[in-house]
Amino acid sequence: MSSERFKTQEFIQESLRILKSEELPGLVGALAYVPFFGWLFVWVFRKAQDFASFHLVQAMKLNIAFIAVYSFVWFLREFPVISWFLSLIRINPIVTDFISYVSWIAFLGYSVLGAFKAYQEEKYVLPFFPELENEIQRLFKKIRTGSP
Repeated sequence: MSSERFKTQEFIQESLRILKSEELPGLVGALAYVPFFGWLFVWVFRKAQDFASFHLVQAMKLNIAFIAVYSFVWFLREFPVISWFLSLIRINPIVTDFISYVSWIAFLGYSVLGAFKAYQEEKYVLPFFPELENEIQRLFKKIRTGSP
């Protein structure tokens, strides 16, 4: 019994050593794309490393984008006036379910693509991310300055 306990402690110590070292950058970068919580793992253990932080930021942006889209879908479904109006013209479940399914497929597809490229140890910028980020920054700049 005691020999198994020491093996468990050795396993935990070795795992922590690998997590905090520079070993396996592709695998750690790929773990960042695990939906919803993978980025947290990388943030805790390897946020100071350049390769891991690159994929950490991309995975966080991907999760935030998905949450924003899904919040919009929730708003369309649950806000009384909009939900009533969309139900009145008989497109509420069709539109919201379609957006929901497409967003899930896109989220999982982008996660797989990012994880695959990270595993190959490649700094790959996900498609449409720079353009979307520039548009969001431009929109916030307009809101801040108050210009149309």
